[in-house]
Amino acid sequence: MKLEFAYPFVFPIVSLIFLMIILGIWWQWRKQKILVIQVPFLKDLKKAENLARFWNIPKFLNWGKWLSFTITIILITIALARPQIISKSTKISKNGVDILIALDVSESMLAEDLIPNRIEAAKKYIDQFIAKLKNDRIGLEVFAGKPFTQSPLSFDYNVVQYYLAEISTKTINQQYRGLGGTAIGDAIVAAINRFKNEPNRTKVLILLTDGEANVGVDPIFAAEHARSKGIKIYTIGLGKREGTPIKITDAFGQETYARNPDGTIYKTKFDEKTLQNIAQISGGAYFYAGDNNALQKSLTTINSLEKTEYEAETSITQKDLFWKYLLAGFLMSIISTIILFFNKNKT
Repeated sequence: MKLEFAYPFVFPIVSLIFLMIILGIWWQWRKQKILVIQVPFLKDLKKAENLARFWNIPKFLNWGKWLSFTITIILITIALARPQIISKSTKISKNGVDILIALDVSESMLAEDLIPNRIEAAKKYIDQFIAKLKNDRIGLEVFAGKPFTQSPLSFDYNVVQYYLAEISTKTINQQYRGLGGTAIGDAIVAAINRFKNEPNRTKVLILLTDGEANVGVDPIFAAEHARSKGIKIYTIGLGKREGTPIKITDAFGQETYARNPDGTIYKTKFDEKTLQNIAQISGGAYFYAGDNNALQKSLTTINSLEKTEYEAETSITQKDLFWKYLLAGFLMSIISTIILFFNKNKT
């Protein structure tokens, strides 16, 4: 809200006219004074005396008359310039993004091809991803053999980051029957149910995994279901394509590597083709994160792709104030007339 003038050019014009009036009065006074001084033998001395009295500066420039006259001119000038109070209001409608991050917490996420390991690297860059959000809701889901909601969709980023910090491979106790494995399809289906039915918000699922789906719903079927619900899926494959050994602690408390039934070292690897298909079917994109830099770039790219859209409507209102200044100028002109009347009677 600010004060503006519709006709600001009035100010220099009136100022010039006012200055010309002042100069004209001064010039007439000077002429009459010179005339009275230089022609003292005028026959009509009474007339000269009256003229000298009329153009006498102390009386003509009586401060009361001039003050009221000046204020009147100023007020009328402001009124002619048409002062207005301009108010601008902007209505913003936000079509935000709901983002659910599904993080694999199977024990293979302890592999150290990312630093310090896959799950800690994922948590670090997810935290950075959340810190860059402004107007979007974010939620967390963890999964192994079954998916679980770690944090529902929320605008409270601090709370979501707190729950993120608590995630580990022990978040889901995979020693229990049915909780081991990698249920990518189940994770997608659970995520679909977590999104609220709000048509004006974009729905995005970011799925990070280092393994192949070996239990639960078919991931391709789940991706098609997500597409029907308007949910876009970005998939990120974590770890080396050729696979990485997994450190474990044996029954004697010694660190060793997980082994296959035949005694060979077990290497975890993800099904890249399936992750690509999930992303393609749902309208998202697939990212390969073989190291920390690739993982960070993947999440940064996703953040740049999914931006909140704004629609702004600006309305402008104006309130004229000229009548107030015009009324004040009229009142001041009456005061000027009264002062002039009493001053004339006094003289």
